[in-house]
Amino acid sequence: MEYQVNVNFKFFANSLLEAEKKARMYVEENLNVKPLVNTICSPLDIAERCRDFRRSEKEYFVVFVLNTQNKVIDREVVSIGTLNQSLIHPRECFKFAIRLNANAVIFAHNHPSGSLEPSNEDLSVTKRLQDSGKLLGIEVLDHIIVTAEGHKSLKEQKLI
Repeated sequence: MEYQVNVNFKFFANSLLEAEKKARMYVEENLNVKPLVNTICSPLDIAERCRDFRRSEKEYFVVFVLNTQNKVIDREVVSIGTLNQSLIHPRECFKFAIRLNANAVIFAHNHPSGSLEPSNEDLSVTKRLQDSGKLLGIEVLDHIIVTAEGHKSLKEQKLI
C-alpha cells in the first residue's frame, strides 16, 4: 500500500538543538499517516490500472472517473476497437462520468503496435474530449497511452 506524509512547518529557533527539539515535538503532535487508497498521484498510477488490456491485440479506450480528491470512483471501458483504431465519441466517454457525478476524468488507451507515440488521431480526440469536458464541467486531467512495455502521459509531454 502507498502512503504519503506532508510536513509544512516553519518556525524560529536560537540553536540547532532547539530547532530539532521543536521539529520532533511538532511531528509527534501532528503526524497523521493514512493510506492513499484509490488516489491518483501520477500517470504511473493509471498505467498500473491498465494491466488487463495493455498487451491486448485490440485497442481499448477507457475512462477513469475521479472525485474532488482525485480518487478513482470507477473505471469503464468506453470502446474496444480493432488492431489500430477504436471509435470514440465524447457522448460515450462522458456518459459514465456524468452518472457518477465526476469532478474529473483521465482517459487511457493501449497501442497494440507497441508504439508509445500519440497519433494525430489521438491528439485530435483528446482535444475534442477536453473541449467537451469544459462544457460539462468535468476536467480532463490526462490521456495516457499504454503498451506492454510502458506508458506515456500526454499531459507530461505537454500535448494537452
